Amino acid sequence: MNNDLIVNNKLQILGKLTASLVHEIRNPLSVIKLNLEYLNMIDGQLNDEMRECLSACSEATYRLLFLIEDFSDFSKRQAHTPDICSINAITQKAANIMQISANRLNINFDIKLEENLPPVFFNKNKLLQVFLNLITNALECGNTQNVVHIRSHKKTCDEKDYIYWEIEDHGVGIEKSVQNKIFNEFYTSKEMGTGLGLSVCKKMLEEYNAEINFKSIPNAGSTFILKFNTTFPVETYVEQNTHR
Repeated sequence: MNNDLIVNNKLQILGKLTASLVHEIRNPLSVIKLNLEYLNMIDGQLNDEMRECLSACSEATYRLLFLIEDFSDFSKRQAHTPDICSINAITQKAANIMQISANRLNINFDIKLEENLPPVFFNKNKLLQVFLNLITNALECGNTQNVVHIRSHKKTCDEKDYIYWEIEDHGVGIEKSVQNKIFNEFYTSKEMGTGLGLSVCKKMLEEYNAEINFKSIPNAGSTFILKFNTTFPVETYVEQNTHR
């Protein structure tokens, strides 16, 4: 049998198994998430060690749920309502979620966000997922300087405003021989990776006319650069603000 046919057949089987697995995992995870949220309501009754354990469990649960959404978004196109949202606010939220992971790895976030950036037209949950994926990669890249830099700034080109979001690590970098593959579906250099993180990020960004690029030097680190268009229909802005 042709090798391409064998691979295609395996991918079809994988797709069916994944859909079933996602369904079976999502339900118990949702129960765990609800119970953790209940425990967070009595946070004041817990000591520091218990609060740290609770926070770690919550973070792990959210990461698993995001991973499941990676598979779901990859396998089918879902309707998501776009929002008028702040790049800086979602950046801070993502950094807060990943803070415990950063602490465990003894990595600091160096966050420099330009003030008064214009809003972007993007689904908030998807944008948070993109940032979480990229921050996770930056934390897991074998950082040698114990710092991850996150920046945002505005740039005007041809009388249009764009927002640039960057994340820079000091890790192992990406070998030149595979740099053209990192956005491919199922490609990963991680032993336990799914190969969906960057491909899903690219897909979600392109949905909203945003771009993702990178520059990397082997054994020195990588920088991922996102470019957001700040132009969106005026009627959308009016409509969303009318209903607030």
